[in-house]
Amino acid sequence: MNEKRVVALPGFLGRKGGIYYGWYIVAVAFASNFLGTGTGFYIFNAFIEPLCTARGWTRAEINIAPMLGYIVNLFGVLLYGTLVTRLGPRILVAVSSVISALSFLLMGITSSLWLFYLLFMTLFLGISGMCGIVTATMVGNWFVLRRGSALGLATAGVSLSGVVMPAAALAIIRSSGMFYAFLWVSIGILFVAPLALYVVRTRPEDHGLLPDGVRHEPGAVHDAAPFLEPGMLPGVSKKPSHWTAGMVIRDRTFWTIGIAYGLSMATVLGVMFQLKPRFSDIGFDAVTAMRFMAATALVGTAGKYLWAFMCDRFPSRHIVALLLFLNAAGLSLILLDPSLPVIMLFIAVYGFAMGGVVSTQPVMIAEYFGREAYPTVARYVGLVVGINFIGYPLMGWSFDLTGSYDAAYAVFILLNLVSMALVMTLPRPPQ
Repeated sequence: MNEKRVVALPGFLGRKGGIYYGWYIVAVAFASNFLGTGTGFYIFNAFIEPLCTARGWTRAEINIAPMLGYIVNLFGVLLYGTLVTRLGPRILVAVSSVISALSFLLMGITSSLWLFYLLFMTLFLGISGMCGIVTATMVGNWFVLRRGSALGLATAGVSLSGVVMPAAALAIIRSSGMFYAFLWVSIGILFVAPLALYVVRTRPEDHGLLPDGVRHEPGAVHDAAPFLEPGMLPGVSKKPSHWTAGMVIRDRTFWTIGIAYGLSMATVLGVMFQLKPRFSDIGFDAVTAMRFMAATALVGTAGKYLWAFMCDRFPSRHIVALLLFLNAAGLSLILLDPSLPVIMLFIAVYGFAMGGVVSTQPVMIAEYFGREAYPTVARYVGLVVGINFIGYPLMGWSFDLTGSYDAAYAVFILLNLVSMALVMTLPRPPQ
């Protein structure tokens, strides 16, 4: 009796030698991450100072908006973690892009700080459906053996948005005014809806494929079989295919991953949300400061792919511990004398390291809990990671109380070292 043999075709090839359809899913996830994260996060490097000038708000007041947004995001993670298993990512991404686009547009009109907060919270509810657990599930459904590489490419849109979105917004603000910047960015966000509806499909099995372009042939079981998930081949994984809330909460690995990423993400969000103002505060003009911020995000784009790619080749917990150490080392550089060589070294070290925080999180969750259980477990991990909202008020309080972000950066260095220590305690993932 013939056994089934699993053959994973190389590169981007699919079952019939063409491009594997999963890479089109990655492209949509890239675009959704680019416009979603760019709008709710990076782009405010261009808007913070104009908003303060035009509406008389302080930086501390503006920093409350993303903090409230991330509280909403906690509920969004639970909501979308449930809906993505029932409705699939296609509809969620499309509807969420419409919500995000309308919220962002209205933010450009209101002069009420409290209404601005409310709209920011609605924006984050929409962005939660364009990024995070939804796009990670969307990509993770189509990849197992190349999970790190695929997620690395998809999340590269997060950092690349930091290169393009703030610079584009600043150019529009200077040429046409702040409202038109809000308008054009909103139109860009809306573009994701038809793209998702046209391209996105939920699972390869629904279309006669398996993850990674794998196919079955008669013969011996392929060496890759032990790495495949339940449902692809019988008896090839020790990972449970279903995790209940009780199982997750009692699992030490769940808490370790959640707290480690929550603390490290707080530092990335706090720093990158207002890195351009930081460079302006230490003496650089607005254009140069924006270029430095964009360069940091560009290096982060490469980091997002390469750190996740390395997780396909080496133990993920070792890779993540290293990137967290480099995060701390990079932040220590910006506390030194702000000379140009030090700034360049900060951009190279911190930019590359911080890029891996977003891209390796879904890799770690899927590796420890499995593809089938990813949406369920990720939504609970997201609740713990939600402690990252502390990064925003820490930055605002640091600036308002001391006139500098240095105190916040010192705290962020410590948080990264704590995160590194936590990750180093993780056991080997089950297979």
